[in-house]
Amino acid sequence: MPLSDEKKAETRDRINRDPDFRDEFLTSARNMYMKALKFEPELASEIDRFEKILGAEPDTYEFEEGEDDEIGIFERLLTAYDNQNLFEEKEASTIN
Repeated sequence: MPLSDEKKAETRDRINRDPDFRDEFLTSARNMYMKALKFEPELASEIDRFEKILGAEPDTYEFEEGEDDEIGIFERLLTAYDNQNLFEEKEASTIN
């Protein structure tokens, strides 16, 4: 389920002002990378950019026009992660 614009703004604000939350946010995303990449391999370059955004000081990363920010990339990661989980559950429950 997509995040509301309000929730995105709250999350982005917290990432920028709370280094512990920022670290936890990045750690959570890293825990999902491998599974998400199984479902959507083209996320690899976005994951690299995600790491650069979160590795930079808050509000210093310069985005190209139309680029997803860290929240947008995280939403894509969550979607791919969830879809891969559903795929694996379906595969496990299929009777041969």
